[in-house]
Amino acid sequence: MTDGARPRLDRASVVDAALATLEERGLDGLSGHAVARRLGVRQPALYHHFRGMADLLDATAATVLDRSHTDRLPAPGDTWADFLTRNARSLRRAMLSVRDGARLVASSGSRAPNVANAVAQVAFLESEGFGGPEAVLAFIAVSRYTIGSTLEQQSAPGGSDIELDGGGTDGGGAVPGADRLAALAAEVTALGPDHEFEVGLAALVRGLAPTG
Repeated sequence: MTDGARPRLDRASVVDAALATLEERGLDGLSGHAVARRLGVRQPALYHHFRGMADLLDATAATVLDRSHTDRLPAPGDTWADFLTRNARSLRRAMLSVRDGARLVASSGSRAPNVANAVAQVAFLESEGFGGPEAVLAFIAVSRYTIGSTLEQQSAPGGSDIELDGGGTDGGGAVPGADRLAALAAEVTALGPDHEFEVGLAALVRGLAPTG
């Protein structure tokens, strides 16, 4: 490849290549070598823009959130419950927008908040009656639930899995009521992962009501 044909590299083009590689190969196949090959450069060229692979993964996760996690701040007329619910749905949407998105976000440093956003979020919950620590813990709880739920959804065969007993086996049909339990699990599976997520989110948000 001649100098004139070399692609122009910057942080954005490397992140875009990382996202394309993620969609093609999944997080386990996302490596500096694979990204460099997609760009037609040698791997060390990537690290003119990133300190290492961990830095590139952080930037890739942050880009996913910047592009798709659009409801990070309260809207006019929101109650605290409205905002926490909308924020969680937005985070989940962002993670579902890319292959292995929940694993990418969970394993990166990109959850460290934009300081201005974090100040606004906590201030809003405080204005709704939360104490300061309560507000921070509410965001932690909703974030962890959302990431964990999405991680399970993206990791399960077929994109969803219902597990009612912790994964153990005990003879199945020999247990009285096992057939009914299997039928209930099938009904819940038919409702879909969106419904499952919303039921859990609603229960969690109800339990986060300010105590002050």
